[in-house]
Amino acid sequence: MRLTIKNERNEKISELNNIIGSEKATAAEINQAIEEKNFLNSITECELLLELEIINLGYQDAFVHVTDTGIDVTVISDEHSISKANEIINMTIQEFNGKYSDVCVEFETVEEVMGIIDEAA
Repeated sequence: MRLTIKNERNEKISELNNIIGSEKATAAEINQAIEEKNFLNSITECELLLELEIINLGYQDAFVHVTDTGIDVTVISDEHSISKANEIINMTIQEFNGKYSDVCVEFETVEEVMGIIDEAA
């Protein structure tokens, strides 16, 4: 999942860099490309920081992904609870400065994640 998102964002950043470096692009297009590139870098950094914070709570792993509609958080754990999910939701909202209110937390076991990976391959 991380690799897919990373590749998609790297491709988008490459496109934005082409606009930024283009002699044919207008100042408005260049400014928009710079803003979008900064936004992508910012959300990627926040996703990674939040993943580390969740792992530091004692979970095996975590995957955080900002989507067009909100933030999806997958936590790798054999155990889960509503109170732990609420804690992670609050951490997520804080990490992203309240910009996203639609946060979905899903707990999965390693076996479930590996099954998802096997199905995708």
